[in-house]
Amino acid sequence: MKQLWNNCIGAAAVFVLFMGMPAAAALNEDLQELVLQSEALEGELNTLELNASSVCSPLLQVNQMARDIVNAIAAVDESISAPLQIDADTLDALEKLSVTNLNLANEALRLSLDLQQLDNAAFALTVKDGITAMLQLSDDIGTMADRIGEMADKILVMADNIDIMADRIIATQEIQSANMTSSTETLLHTQTNALTLVSVVETSTRELDYNALIADGTELASRMHAVMLSPWTMKYQLQNVADDVESFLAQASTLSNTINNDAANGTFYIDSTSMMQLYDMSVMLTFMATAVDGYVIAIEGLAPSTSTLTLKDSLSSMLQLSADIGVMADRIGEMGDTILVMSDNIGMVADTFITTQQFQSANLFATQNSVLAAQQMAIAIIVSRGL
Repeated sequence: MKQLWNNCIGAAAVFVLFMGMPAAAALNEDLQELVLQSEALEGELNTLELNASSVCSPLLQVNQMARDIVNAIAAVDESISAPLQIDADTLDALEKLSVTNLNLANEALRLSLDLQQLDNAAFALTVKDGITAMLQLSDDIGTMADRIGEMADKILVMADNIDIMADRIIATQEIQSANMTSSTETLLHTQTNALTLVSVVETSTRELDYNALIADGTELASRMHAVMLSPWTMKYQLQNVADDVESFLAQASTLSNTINNDAANGTFYIDSTSMMQLYDMSVMLTFMATAVDGYVIAIEGLAPSTSTLTLKDSLSSMLQLSADIGVMADRIGEMGDTILVMSDNIGMVADTFITTQQFQSANLFATQNSVLAAQQMAIAIIVSRGL
């Protein structure tokens, strides 16, 4: 009977393994198609030269290509499901996407410098349209970077062979993290270059919505800090935190979608209050991130005295909540970018907005670093305990 039971378990494991293989093959095909699309956009940007008679049209063309890639990444992300077996091809494609995104950011920076050179040679209307298109391009490339990172996190959460690919996964994550940091910094320079050419505009804000999000997020972060993990209740505690983070992510995503809808129908008025709220949202995220840092330290200390089943469930919750916090950081960063693109009074507050974005970027980087540390800790324990 015992031998029969062992045979059944072995058969089930083989079944799960082969169930994950077709999904992995389809995913690799999708990722390779995304790589080809990204490289095609890079090729277009490489050959794009702005001049006084041709600014808006070529920028709008590459904007559409970038938007199509963002949508394609979202479609692939939606199609990912467990069980999933990742391999070297999967990680190669993710690395290529990350590297290409950095190349796109560098090309956008070059074009913003070209646009500055046209300021005196082109008509004011041409320059204004070029500024709008340039800000939109930088926003799309930034969104692309966010979606690539989110897709990679989801693949990690869904994968059931982390132990085999652990070293390579960590290396890929570090490459992606470094490239995302460089891309964001480059796009910030691109936006700064465009802002030097901007004039005043009419807009509106959603300060009450920002305040509500900040208040709810700060309360959630406080609850996260109050959690004291133990070997016996860890999986229930972290599952509750993961559920709370998921709910708050939905709230942040709703506000982000509302901002996008507002942007589609009009413009924003940016004042010191709304800029401070954007900064406060990023501070709120770092408060959550320090709680995650605490969980990492606690789990590493408690792992030897925690049962395998409890530890496995706990690490699954950690991977999920860290991925959700990463998405949350992306959405908050995207809100700031959208407001920047659609604000016509940037000329009056450009210096303050740039400073706010720099502080916000630093906080978002810190949050993403905490997410990366949590994921690396989970992978290390999964490998060491054979989970």
